[in-house]
Amino acid sequence: MVAGAVLLLAPVLNAQVANAVDPFLGIDGGGNTIPGPAAPFGMIRPGPDVGDNTADAGWQATGDINGFSQTHVSGAGGGPKYGNILVQPTVGEASAAGFGSPRADERGAIGYYRVSLQRYGIGVEIAASSRAALYRFTYPAAQQANILFDAGHYLTQINKFGEGQILTTSQVTVVSPTEVSGSSSVKGGWNKQPIPYTVYFYAISDTPAQTWGTWRDGHLYPGAKAEGPEAGGKTGAWLSFPTRQGQQVHLKIGISYVSVEQAKRNVTDEIPDFDFARVRAAAVAAWSQALGTVELKGATPEQTQMFYTALYHTMLMPTDLTGENPLWQSNEPSYDDFYAIWDTFRTSGPLLTLIAQQREIDIVRALVDIYRHEGWYPDARSGNFTGRTQGGSNADMLIGDAYVKHLPGIDWSEAYQGLLKDAEVSPADGLKEGRSDLEDWEKLGYVTIEGTDRPGSKQMEYAADDFEVALVARGLGRDADYRKYLQRSGNWKNLWDANFEAGGFTGFIRPRHSDGSWEKDFTAMKHGTWGGDSFYEGNSWTYSLFVPQDVAGLIQKCGGNQKFVDRLDAFFDVPGRYDVGNEPGFLSPYLYIWAGRQDKTAERVRQIIAANFHAGREGLPGNDDSGAMSSWYAFGVMGIFPNAGQDVYLIGSPTIPEVTLHLANGKTFSIVAKNVSAGNKYVVAAMLNGVRLQRAWLRHKDIMQGGRLVLTMAAQPKSWATGEPPPSTSTIPEN
Repeated sequence: MVAGAVLLLAPVLNAQVANAVDPFLGIDGGGNTIPGPAAPFGMIRPGPDVGDNTADAGWQATGDINGFSQTHVSGAGGGPKYGNILVQPTVGEASAAGFGSPRADERGAIGYYRVSLQRYGIGVEIAASSRAALYRFTYPAAQQANILFDAGHYLTQINKFGEGQILTTSQVTVVSPTEVSGSSSVKGGWNKQPIPYTVYFYAISDTPAQTWGTWRDGHLYPGAKAEGPEAGGKTGAWLSFPTRQGQQVHLKIGISYVSVEQAKRNVTDEIPDFDFARVRAAAVAAWSQALGTVELKGATPEQTQMFYTALYHTMLMPTDLTGENPLWQSNEPSYDDFYAIWDTFRTSGPLLTLIAQQREIDIVRALVDIYRHEGWYPDARSGNFTGRTQGGSNADMLIGDAYVKHLPGIDWSEAYQGLLKDAEVSPADGLKEGRSDLEDWEKLGYVTIEGTDRPGSKQMEYAADDFEVALVARGLGRDADYRKYLQRSGNWKNLWDANFEAGGFTGFIRPRHSDGSWEKDFTAMKHGTWGGDSFYEGNSWTYSLFVPQDVAGLIQKCGGNQKFVDRLDAFFDVPGRYDVGNEPGFLSPYLYIWAGRQDKTAERVRQIIAANFHAGREGLPGNDDSGAMSSWYAFGVMGIFPNAGQDVYLIGSPTIPEVTLHLANGKTFSIVAKNVSAGNKYVVAAMLNGVRLQRAWLRHKDIMQGGRLVLTMAAQPKSWATGEPPPSTSTIPEN
């Protein structure tokens, strides 16, 4: 009965979702999303690789299409990954290089991509299942038409951080006039992977080749059927046949991280024929069911497009590799491409908990299984290899979030052991896993400038991470651990320089040396990244506000509610202080609520969304970061926002008249915005299941019990949230 209630929704929303999602939203302007088709959390993500092959997601706004590779990450930044197993249709003599083409008529819809290759007069269409893709090539009349297979292709970019990919081996075999198989092994990339990952493929055409051949390192071998890996180098193959004008040739290709045989099973099981319409329709149906757990009423066409596209982006990664883990066999789910949890724990994980609970359970179980077999949780992981840690041990936040929201089916005892290791053991390589500089953290209560890079941001993240350990410890009855890590979650105060002044405000997070002295030549505006900076993807203005576990304590440090409100206003109003494109500031617009100014939260959320999120190819304000940016937007327009790692949702300013969540337990929860409009942005009254709500937040259990949150909107603010502020550690009784 429960499952039926959810499944029945899909046909109703089928046309709406199919017409609403725009895969091209955010592909340009730094959003780095992918335009090609994909299944929810699908392993194969085919799409065009363009220009110099250095774009993180393969696609670029200008440049020739070099072909269509099968693996991509979505919304990433900092260096490319994947771009494996490229196929390209051509006419004329086969070539091992230089076969790119200008493009025209490039467009897409959910589960579908198309483009015209102007150099060859070939139309390309792509549909995809979870582990296989189906191409439809429409050729001109040609004595020799080709399908090229570049097994050695990959995306690369060598930068100052050493994040480029390097091909180690590739191999290809012409199995028959209609079949080609092979593999590609590549190391490096954003996570600096020293051990190559291997992508295997098996491709089947519906049109037999009359001739074929292979290549190695640019040298063509007509009639040859195999190029093995033993000599190294870049290999490829081609199938050739004559075509008449408008002739359609289909090619289906499966991939695997285990073997060629598994790749063949994937393609024959998931795409047994060459029915392009059926494969596309199956993708639409899969997405309709995935996205259909959220129902909109009263939304404009643009709101509908942006909202469902945001959910779509959130469900592209991490990648479901269950049954495809090349490192170990397990009965647990397997996921890869956590890119990175530092980005996604704040909004993507909490959103999936509400709209795809079983998927989030599987993701957490996969993380626990990684810890079980490798001894650490990842912060980032791709190509079945963990690295690079961007600050704290942020899987702690995601796992803590799942625990406080009572997600079932997770081995919490083992999960907790992983949390303890993050909290207590310094890793050999702090850029790969765990938390570096834990000795100083325990001895001095802060991470030192001498002990680590990015000490300011790590300090704030370690404190938040320890709070998650404390929450799980309390739930498991580990009272001594609870008290220990609760106390350590207050270590953020040890880098609070109460005398440092910037912009008319006193008190900022400022790194310290091991002797206790403050960092010299310090400014609150310096925005850091890798390589010895004080902060990562943020400045002290941002990180001085990142205390999600104790906002009440932060307000005290800032001088009280009004001083805190004034500081937040200065943070948002002065250019360069707030960075909408980076995750450390995700919670910041909602901090006003702790100071009793929910109206200010409403103003800021509306202002940020209007200025930075819109339809179109440049519709995102920065890297989508595996859906993190999109899920922030989705929560913003729904009108509630999670304080990640806690069971608390903050009330913002909804823009859609009614949003209904179809929950995993069969119940529904609706957020109704009465009288909502562009001008009516303020919440002036709230009712939860018919009872007046006098606080600007609610618990996860309030949502899971089902019901309605009715928010009355108006053009002028009104003080309605007169109840207690959201929880903070400084308000926890000391018993």
